[in-house]
Amino acid sequence: MERKFTARHAAAALGLTLCVSLGINAWQSAQGEELRGQLSMQRQREMNDILAAMADIEVNLQKLLIASGAEQSVTLLGETALLAQHVETSLSRLPLSAGSAADAMKFAGQIGDYVMTLAAQVSGGGMLTDDDESQLEGILTACRSLNAQLAAMGDALYTQPLPELQFYDEAALPWESENAEDSAIPYPSLIYDGPFSDARTRDIPLGLTGPRVTRQQAREAAAKFAGTTADRVHDGADSGGQFEAFGFDADTDSGTIHVQITGQGGHLLWMMPETAEFAQRLTQAACVKAAKVWLADVGFGQMEACFTQQYDGMVVVNFASVQDGVLLYPDQVKVQVSMDTGTVVGAECSQYLINHTHRSDLTPAITQTEAKDMLSGKLDIRSGRLCVIPQESGERLCWGFNGQYAGETYWVFVDAKTGEAADILRVANTQDGETAI
Repeated sequence: MERKFTARHAAAALGLTLCVSLGINAWQSAQGEELRGQLSMQRQREMNDILAAMADIEVNLQKLLIASGAEQSVTLLGETALLAQHVETSLSRLPLSAGSAADAMKFAGQIGDYVMTLAAQVSGGGMLTDDDESQLEGILTACRSLNAQLAAMGDALYTQPLPELQFYDEAALPWESENAEDSAIPYPSLIYDGPFSDARTRDIPLGLTGPRVTRQQAREAAAKFAGTTADRVHDGADSGGQFEAFGFDADTDSGTIHVQITGQGGHLLWMMPETAEFAQRLTQAACVKAAKVWLADVGFGQMEACFTQQYDGMVVVNFASVQDGVLLYPDQVKVQVSMDTGTVVGAECSQYLINHTHRSDLTPAITQTEAKDMLSGKLDIRSGRLCVIPQESGERLCWGFNGQYAGETYWVFVDAKTGEAADILRVANTQDGETAI
């Protein structure tokens, strides 16, 4: 009996041990899989950060080649140096092969050193020489090549998760080998929606004028903006914060539209369609025209279209207010128009409400011709006009010039009071339309 009892217990103990062992192995396997997943996601985030920084470096270098004025050049050079340092540090954390990582890190480090040298040169009273510009063009070409290869690696990171035990392998990884070693990058030997579309220049909304309104008054305003009648407007979710607003849901021929009306003055804060997939029957030009008519009908006054995009069967247009022929970039409204019916189904007005006011001094101290003469000769100027642009310290009256350089479109702004370079924006054409960077 004692032997049988012992044997039974031994068998049970062995079974329990096997179960525990299998459980531990399963837990360890799950933990390992989770760790591999976390590391893979970390690598993907690192690569996305590098790609974003490299894209910003490329844009800054393009702007430098047409920049006018020491202050503007020094700012661009300083930003580029910080971006290059970020790229160099981030590359060191990716599991690239030793050769490709070293080359790319060296290149990023040399970009940082070179632009800091140029920054010291320009801030000391010098200007970029022809040799400097030639060197910058070489760096720009190499940046484009490196960006293309890094983008291919980034795509592969999503489709081919990093293999186990190879996170820190110095040998080329499967997702890297086709990109890193087969095509050498010619490194130079020396070695970010529309313009100002998210500008916020004030803490106190200047356009939030008029007496407080009742909910019924706000309902009637919501009906006007949504293009329906008050009996088809129902109570929705209210909002607080900087813009205390009544919320409504408006039944329209284009579907339900959510609307927010400010309690102060009964202004439109925003409205948006509940569903945003419309048939594309109308042209973009027809939708822009419809948006401009709507703005006038609901009381926005003279507005001018700045940038246009298109998605989900809607045309989205950035409009800026106009005063005495001067375009006021801080006073913008984004309008969404259905390409099916040509009706306005959405609008975003917070920037307009923050900044809109009558400007008292819109008289330039220099002429458009004088401002144009201060621009780089590399820029092929197509048009120019007087405008107000937002800056961190407030606003600046500028002459804004649209021009072409190396196949790209730019907006260059010159302070109309001092003649100093104020800002440079590059126009990027995407599948949805235009954007400014």
